[in-house]
Amino acid sequence: MAAWIEKALEAAGLDAWLDRAEIQVGVLLSRELQDSIAACRTLVLLWTGTAAASRWVNMEWVAAHHVGRFIVPCVFDATALPQCLEHSIYLDFRRDRDEALGRLVRAVRDAKDGANALPPPVRGESPELTKAIDRIVSGQRVLTDALGRWDLQKAAAAQNRLDALMPKVLAQWPLDPTVVNLDGYHIKNDYMIRHWQAVQSGRGPADPALERSERRFIETLWLDPADPSGLDGLGSILMLRRDLHAAEFFFTCAIQQADRRGFRYDAAEENLAAVRRLLGRE
Repeated sequence: MAAWIEKALEAAGLDAWLDRAEIQVGVLLSRELQDSIAACRTLVLLWTGTAAASRWVNMEWVAAHHVGRFIVPCVFDATALPQCLEHSIYLDFRRDRDEALGRLVRAVRDAKDGANALPPPVRGESPELTKAIDRIVSGQRVLTDALGRWDLQKAAAAQNRLDALMPKVLAQWPLDPTVVNLDGYHIKNDYMIRHWQAVQSGRGPADPALERSERRFIETLWLDPADPSGLDGLGSILMLRRDLHAAEFFFTCAIQQADRRGFRYDAAEENLAAVRRLLGRE
């Protein structure tokens, strides 16, 4: 399908670049891939159940948004688009594919310069939810401070308290984006405690927790791809996976978005400095 669309765009006189799997061997969101995204004016997002589950696809469209590229979503099955793109004009390939393809050619040709104007996220927060979020944030701060002092016993105790709290909060507010994001950090923190020595030695092992945590941060960015905490969380997982170029990209985005919202994101700046040391760019 992707190759068919690529040929159709080229036949219409448009330059098309297809992200084939071989470019992703090695490092996720490598410099080559970042440069290719930045060189394009428009990203055609082919959306299916497989795409929705793909870390590659999700990071590419979020990256395209952050480098100011217009996204044209194309749906091929009943899988819902990320919430932030649901109100964008999208092309439906589930019925008349030839008609949709013609509309796609016109959409790419006429696409404006710059990123899509996405609606601001809208959420309500009851006093009970605010209290629960404050408890989680406070507990996670105690945990990370303890890890910073290599006090694993205190960190584990803090994590145990959160282990009792998180399921209750998730059961009551399962779709709240802040809760989803905090759950991503909760899963990551559990990984850090269990593998602390290995992580500090640069040998953090593969673990399903990394995939689950990463997915929670992606879910956060589905609602708001400019969420600083979601971007920083995603970058932290990528750093643990040794996808350093991708981690650097998302840490940078987190800092930029925090600046636009009027605050300094110290944790993201520390993470960016750490990943640049690993890349030899001190």
